[in-house]
Amino acid sequence: MERAHKIRLNPTPFQEQWLLKACGIARFTYNWGLEQWQKQYKAGQKPSAYALKKQFNAIRRRKFPWTYEVTKCAVDTGFRNLDAAFKNFFRRVKNGKEKVSYPKFKSRKHSRQSFRMDGARVKLDGHWIKLQKLDEPINMTEELRLKGKIKSVVFSRDAVGDWYAAVLIEAEPPKHKHLQESVGLDLGVKTLVVLSDGVRFESQEPLRREQRKLRRLNKELSRRQQGSNRWQRTKLKLAKLHRKIKNRRLDYLHKITTYIAKTYRIIGMEDLNVCGMLKNHYLALSISDASFYEIRRQLKYKTEWCGGLLVEIDRFFPSSKICHVCGTINDGLLLSDRLWQCDCGAVLERDLNAAKNIKYEALRMIGRRSGFTETLNGRGEDVRPIWAILDEASKVAFSASQAVSFWHSLVNQVIGQ
Repeated sequence: MERAHKIRLNPTPFQEQWLLKACGIARFTYNWGLEQWQKQYKAGQKPSAYALKKQFNAIRRRKFPWTYEVTKCAVDTGFRNLDAAFKNFFRRVKNGKEKVSYPKFKSRKHSRQSFRMDGARVKLDGHWIKLQKLDEPINMTEELRLKGKIKSVVFSRDAVGDWYAAVLIEAEPPKHKHLQESVGLDLGVKTLVVLSDGVRFESQEPLRREQRKLRRLNKELSRRQQGSNRWQRTKLKLAKLHRKIKNRRLDYLHKITTYIAKTYRIIGMEDLNVCGMLKNHYLALSISDASFYEIRRQLKYKTEWCGGLLVEIDRFFPSSKICHVCGTINDGLLLSDRLWQCDCGAVLERDLNAAKNIKYEALRMIGRRSGFTETLNGRGEDVRPIWAILDEASKVAFSASQAVSFWHSLVNQVIGQ
């Protein structure tokens, strides 16, 4: 399994100029390839990133000798990004999406500065990273936490001016034993995460808390003359504040998702339509600040790393309207109803009730995939087939005959004991 570790760098002035030059060459080759792509397409040809790279290498030493001052991976990065840009463009056109933008040229001032190096051209030793064609190693703020084969390293610079190295490692997942079997997860605005066992994580609202500072800095930036020294200083203050908000949010989300992935083996959550939710202008800021998609993304790879299973429930499943005690659907439930009473007499809290229904639906989905649909007994308690859950968690696909034979062998083992 591939995992990445992003580490901040402390380059010297000479090393920073070398990194900037590599980023500039990557941007230059991307723009050169995009220009040639457009010319060849208008001429009736069928260009490709691989063919353009061969054409560039044929004239590189004669026309662009300054590209040899840094690693060849900078040139490769430009054509790799060009290939990815056109693949995404053609995919969106094929899927029939309404807003499809053609690949654009990269700007020196506004484009992200980054380039990628192969793992064979990079060596790590403690707090130091050695690059090909760079004499002195670059200092890192921390050592690499993961152990394994280095696949690639992406060097990038943020808006503040700090440099980072994202090291991609091919490593084996550790053997992990979960403390609990399953859980349902409900996402919200006020209470960010509610688990079916009652555990809650309140929303920190990092963006909303800094709205006053952001508004003041944006006003200050608008009053400055663009490009002046004071404009640059205010712009740097604004970038640092945005980075502070981002780091606070990511730190909190990583702590939540790590706890859930390590504690529960089977995790059920809704596949929310975040784009549709953002159309509600009263809740758009709070929903964006909560980062529902980032929670889902982190849980997806962390559960796989810990040997668990993430089950995504259909977005149209009425988790909040179903009574988890009797199964009655309350069609008249409003968004403002945080507590409601079912006809069976049960008093239900909206978020906790939704989390429990998501958990039950996730277990039912696992049972259907494994060919065993019964998950509740007459008393409403879970009756989960152990073999089906083990099969889904380990992602082993059994055929019908294999599943029957496995079930018979498990029964014989139980009888023999």
